[in-house]
Order: sequence, then C-alpha cells, then structure tokens
Amino acid sequence: MNLDILLGKTKEHLVPFLETKFLVHKDMARNFLKLQREAEKAGHNLQIISAFRDYDRQLLIWNSKARGERVLLDDHGTPLSINNLSPTELMFAILRWSALPGCSRHHWGTDVDVYDANTQSPDEVKLLPSECEKNGPASDLHEWLDSVISQKASFGFYRPYQSDRGGVSPEKWHLSYAPIAEKYLALFTSTIFRRNLEESDILLKEELLSHAEEIYHRFLTNIDMP
Repeated sequence: MNLDILLGKTKEHLVPFLETKFLVHKDMARNFLKLQREAEKAGHNLQIISAFRDYDRQLLIWNSKARGERVLLDDHGTPLSINNLSPTELMFAILRWSALPGCSRHHWGTDVDVYDANTQSPDEVKLLPSECEKNGPASDLHEWLDSVISQKASFGFYRPYQSDRGGVSPEKWHLSYAPIAEKYLALFTSTIFRRNLEESDILLKEELLSHAEEIYHRFLTNIDMP
C-alpha cells in the first residue's frame, strides 16, 4: 500500500469521473455511475460537487480557517466568530467540519459530496444540513438515498457521517464507497496519524499534537459503518 494514497499526496489511484473535472478512485467510478442511473429512474439528478482533494488543498482549507480567513461554522451550520475562542476551542470547531490535511477521506478518491442538479446549480450548493432537511433543495434526493442505503441497494455507497457521534458533524451529502474506504481506514493507524501531524506545516500544531489520540479516535475512526 502506497502511504501517499492515504495522505492525499498522489493521484496514481484516480481517474476522471466521466467527462467531469472530478477525480475518483478507479475502482469505484463504475458503481457510482450505477447509483446515478438508479437515482435518475427515481427522478433525481445525482451529481458530484466535490471528490478527490489533495493534501495541499486540505492544508490550505485548514490554515485559512485557523487564521479566520474562511467561514467557521457552529454545530448548526451557523457562522461562528473565532475572536473569543481559545486555540483548543478553535481547533475542535474546525474539526467538526473540516478534516486535517492527510486525514481527509476525500484523499482516497472513495468519497464524494453530492447534490441534486434538478434542484440546484453547482454555484448554489453550500453543503449545509438545511439543504438536506425537509423542504431543502436536496431533501427528496436524500430521502431516496436513505431508502437505498438502508436496503443495501446503493452499490456499496454509504454515509460515514450519517449521525452525530460527537466527532465530525453529520453530512448527509457525503457518500463513501465502502469496499475500498474500509480497507484504507483500517490501514490508517494512530502512528501514521501522529507522524503526519509532526511533519505538517499546519497551524494549531501544538494543540493538535497534545490531543492527537483523542482526535484520531473521535474524528477519524469514529464513523457510522455500512
């Protein structure tokens, strides 16, 4: 296993999804297309809004949030002021919505964020819980996904952040391809996790390292299983 795949530092495992700009794992593209076709039969236009993100992109997102240059959200998806947060409070607030660089499931090419192109344009998608809830633009799509995932009829896709387990905030739009993602997660040991932090140019590094074991178990391995 190439460690760079886990950490988002290579694209060797990826292919473009159809004619889009999105890169996905070469062994999951066919089954995502099958899921799209089933969604179309049910009246939904299931499309990808985000797929593979590399290490550098994830580092940019994290550091921008740590500096207050990007919007930081509270547990309800409402913008949060960072002015009165301690470094530790800021760290955990970022972790609710953004993975650490090197620790994002999007690095693997197995995970995608989705929306219904029948009800939203890409520019309108915010990836907020309100979009997936009742009367939200993606509510009908996610009701359908609820059904096919529960029936094990989703071609291997599931929601790792279906419920609030005290780690990553629920993200109904985040789908993961279990046959590959489960194998990658099993390989991602706490030793790899800590070494990745130690070698990173990440902001809040001291706080992250002092809480490394908690973060590993709470935000990386603490997921809803297929």
